[in-house]
Amino acid sequence: LAGVDEGRMADDGREERLKWSKRAEYEARKELNKIAHRKCDAFLKAFSDCAQANGLMVVFRCRQENRDMNKCLSQFTNDEAFEDYKLKRSRELKAAATT
Repeated sequence: LAGVDEGRMADDGREERLKWSKRAEYEARKELNKIAHRKCDAFLKAFSDCAQANGLMVVFRCRQENRDMNKCLSQFTNDEAFEDYKLKRSRELKAAATT
């Protein structure tokens, strides 16, 4: 029975090492947001221009630009995209460590 507990503890330790730390997830999320901003630059600029032209009326007059911007950003920053990005980064880091 003691051997079973020791084996489970060893597995738990391995799982902890393989998990992304909160700091690493935060940094990866920041990187992914930068990528999304680059890919959605045209939508961000359209919304920004509309907001500057309309001042306080931005809420009413720039709805479509806001929807388009959010739609573009969300396709790159949703949970599924983030998990894919983490997997990609893990493979890159593993490949860099083996060379």
